[in-house]
Amino acid sequence: MLGSPPYSDQLGQDDWSSPVILVADDDPAMRLILRHTMEQDGYQVLEATNGLEAIQMTSKQVPDLILMDAVMPTMDGFEATVEIKAMAEHADLPILVITSLDDDRSVSRAFEAGAYDYITKPVNWAVLRQRVRRMLNIVEAERKIRHLAYHDPLTGLPNRLLFMDRMDQAICRAMRSDDHFALLFIDIDNFKVINDSMGHDAGDILLTEVTRRLNSSVRRSDTIARLGGDEFTVILENVSEPESVVLITKSLLEVLSDPITINQREVHVGASVGIAMYPQDGTSFGHLLKNADTAMYRAKALGRNTFQFYTSEMSTAAMRRLELENSLRYAIEKEEFIVYYQPKYDLKNGRCIGMEALVRWDHPEKGLVPPDEFIPLAEETGMIVPLGEWVIRKACAQLRDWQKSGYAIDDLSINVSPRQFHEQDLCALFRQVLNEYELDPGNIQIELTESVLVENQDTARQVLADLHTMGLNIALDDFGTGYASMAYLRDFPIDTVKIDRSFVLGIPSDRENIAIVRAIAGLTNALGLDLIAEGVETAEQVEFLKNIECYRAQGYFWSKPVSSLHFEQEILKRA
Repeated sequence: MLGSPPYSDQLGQDDWSSPVILVADDDPAMRLILRHTMEQDGYQVLEATNGLEAIQMTSKQVPDLILMDAVMPTMDGFEATVEIKAMAEHADLPILVITSLDDDRSVSRAFEAGAYDYITKPVNWAVLRQRVRRMLNIVEAERKIRHLAYHDPLTGLPNRLLFMDRMDQAICRAMRSDDHFALLFIDIDNFKVINDSMGHDAGDILLTEVTRRLNSSVRRSDTIARLGGDEFTVILENVSEPESVVLITKSLLEVLSDPITINQREVHVGASVGIAMYPQDGTSFGHLLKNADTAMYRAKALGRNTFQFYTSEMSTAAMRRLELENSLRYAIEKEEFIVYYQPKYDLKNGRCIGMEALVRWDHPEKGLVPPDEFIPLAEETGMIVPLGEWVIRKACAQLRDWQKSGYAIDDLSINVSPRQFHEQDLCALFRQVLNEYELDPGNIQIELTESVLVENQDTARQVLADLHTMGLNIALDDFGTGYASMAYLRDFPIDTVKIDRSFVLGIPSDRENIAIVRAIAGLTNALGLDLIAEGVETAEQVEFLKNIECYRAQGYFWSKPVSSLHFEQEILKRA
């Protein structure tokens, strides 16, 4: 009886408190008795005078059970049963045939037509009432089982199985009416960070709230489903213009970007949305879902909390991404990664005072893969954790070798990704590495982006305090580009602020960038923090930074990131 999920299968089972029974019989007296008997047992009753009328009424309102007379004018009960059961949305609708034809052939016809059961005339009313009650109990139990089978237990939304059915029906309707519809693939940003750092209960609260907001932001005719994890889909039917899809998607992003309170803490998530349109982006479930998923990854690559329509060029990029992901899993053990170093300079005397370790991927076939291609991929796949540890060990080993060779270099910056920060015991790792390579913790600076401070602030504050207690320096990278407020510089154990290159690029000509850089310099000076500028490329920028008392910088004006050998021969030996 489970069969395919009916399109009308919605959340909740409140409508089962008073089942609806359709009585189809051409005899008015029989209909009256059946109505009276069914209403005595608390059922709602609809009436049809023949099989055709029963089909028409069933199309308008799906009853919970049909009492179908076998012999009627216009269309008999056998034929009507066949027609009703042929409809996909009525395949599981129970029909009890009432027949005066007490012979084997009539019984066979009833079951062949798709009837659930039959009863003969003259009707034994006690038997009929028991059969109706039994059938409704079975149907209700099956409906609940089907609900569990086709719905997500946490959010109550349709799951992947029911979503596939809804998609197939949307495609059929669009084909019949030559219409369009949109498929939205939604991935919640920062969900894993919250789930891992605050616990699965917090993750469940987040998903439940996301579901509530999605339900409040789309039309009742639209379908929302949860595919699993933090992935949701929305089918927007009867939308032929992309502008309509854009308006709805922007509304979704707006409500999802509002802070969510979890265990008395505010967290920010947002979402990345990929959009595929029927029929231009696909005419089957598989193609539309794949293309919407591809567009979603493009939205993530563009900075998250945004949306992208699918284009054919994305498939090429997706294949490249898949190839890179597969290669990335073996790149560490194949020793395809290299640590490059970019020098940091003291603007007062022009001397190199340290370096930042930056990982590069020397792919055996593709050559050097740009960091903005593989770092986000490593972050998404979790490979950033072992890769980040490898960089820490490699850079610290190199610093030890340079110091043993007599080079006066005592400032090594190492980037730690948000995922590595939340998933790895950094204190244990650095304690082990510092001991292994006999390094002074004061020589090591950990660079973090602002997103680390925004999510799960209490945990972040404690981890940073522990690292600081060990003697490690903490630098806030790309300051001014994220969500962190300036108050974070006071509330967290930060030693150094790095001005993002996007602000340095505009000086000394862009008024807004000048104002921002001056403000950051004034704030850090007032708080007693070190300040370093990234992305310095011109002598004019150097002079401007010196004038605002920012005396540390790095950038192409001195050197791009280079290999350890080049760094030693061209920078350290000439210092």
